Amino acid sequence: MPEPHFRIPLILLAGLALRLALSAILPPGYDEAYYTFYGQHPALSYFDHPAAVGIWAWAGQRLGGSILALRLPSLVSYTLALALLAEATKRWFGQRAALVSALLGSFCPLLLLCGGVLLLPDSPLLLALAVLLWWLSRHPKVIPGTPAEAIGLGLILGLVTLGKYHAFLVLLSLLGWCLGSAHRQALYRSPWPALGWLVWLIVSAPLWLWNIDHGWVSFLFQGGRTDAGVGYSLAAPPLFLLSQLVLLFPTLGVVLLLALLPRSGRDRAVAARQLLRWLVLPQLVVFVALTGRMHVLASWLVPAWWLLLPLAADWLAGLQRPRLRPWIVAGGWGTALVLPPLLLTLATQVRWGVFDPWLPAGLDTSTQLMPPDSLRRGLQRHPALWKALQEADLIAANRYDLPGFLSLAMGRGHGVTFTTFNPDARGFAWWQPADGFRGRTGVVFGLEEPGKPLVPASWVPWMGSVESLGTVEILRAGRPALRLAFARFGPLPYPLPRFYGPRAQAGPLP
Repeated sequence: MPEPHFRIPLILLAGLALRLALSAILPPGYDEAYYTFYGQHPALSYFDHPAAVGIWAWAGQRLGGSILALRLPSLVSYTLALALLAEATKRWFGQRAALVSALLGSFCPLLLLCGGVLLLPDSPLLLALAVLLWWLSRHPKVIPGTPAEAIGLGLILGLVTLGKYHAFLVLLSLLGWCLGSAHRQALYRSPWPALGWLVWLIVSAPLWLWNIDHGWVSFLFQGGRTDAGVGYSLAAPPLFLLSQLVLLFPTLGVVLLLALLPRSGRDRAVAARQLLRWLVLPQLVVFVALTGRMHVLASWLVPAWWLLLPLAADWLAGLQRPRLRPWIVAGGWGTALVLPPLLLTLATQVRWGVFDPWLPAGLDTSTQLMPPDSLRRGLQRHPALWKALQEADLIAANRYDLPGFLSLAMGRGHGVTFTTFNPDARGFAWWQPADGFRGRTGVVFGLEEPGKPLVPASWVPWMGSVESLGTVEILRAGRPALRLAFARFGPLPYPLPRFYGPRAQAGPLP
């Protein structure tokens, strides 16, 4: 058995090894493919997210630009975040709880994939939240009482804000905690909390400056999602919560939920438990309730589960019921033995489709993902098309999330400009030149759909001439997984229509 002070580093290394293997196997996801362009277009903020994920993408571009290189910042930052989380847990609940928190964070599927494998906004957000927990564990009063504390907390909260818009729920919860008792309200009479909020405003300024300059479009877009549904589905919240337990892995998910229950404990730990519940519960309530009205992504509760890890570790480490302990130990060992091979098996299925011959058609939607090497081989089987792509000045897709796959397949140094011909242009609306690509020629592509043309008739007037370049079949497990259609277009007689963003104007897009 390793010495106690070596156990957490060994757990972190084991988790890193697992995540590195998953990163090397898994093909890029749709969001990852899109975020690759964040690294090519550095900005103060983006249409979809604050700046942090763009910094991660930029760093990945500097490290090589492959999908594994793009994921390296997430791999490193998650390991650092787990170390900080374990240190905060140790200070609150002891060494044993710190060890358990490192184990839970290293092997919980939803957390390690969103925060420590994939290029997603959750990765920088979880690191910033870990720093916040580390700071809170050293400042139990929370409200800064000195200039140094005010500057430190303001800096951390600013970094949290630059991670993801879900961070605002954390900030509001923390503010509510600070104003929730007469004692903490009294601490606000000093000038240092105001200094902390000023530092927060300065650090998070990129988000505000970009949105002020662009009509608050990010907030309008994110806020508009709540109007996506009509009526309210009472069945959706419990089904969503059940799906979260599956993604967390049932044994781990149940422990996280049990950790929310109030329980007695040492006096010095009571305030920490209350604070952590205060930070977590608003997120759980808001997003679970929203599922009845709109589509809530599985990753939206990742920050809540992350903040629950210290509580769950405290609950497991302090369990005193002799009848339950054998079950907890058996469940822990079973989870540790099952999860890594299960995750690696699922990853090989997503990447290579090893079980495709035995699965019903259409059951595994990962067939729609495009590993760069598979896509490159498919394209190179059509030399004329491959040459047209290499020589193209502009390549467009009919969906905003498709260009990244082709960019990764073509490799670094291709020098091609990518965009999308779609009313939902996301960041591409800001990355196009002032002339809207007028006079440019290029290649347009998209997933081939039966009965649906690649280029709708309403596009033809502004696309110039359109000439089919054929279709490419992408194989998985030796069988066709999807087909991409390609066509040459141009020169564009008019600027590319945009429904929002710079030079927004109505256009003939359907």
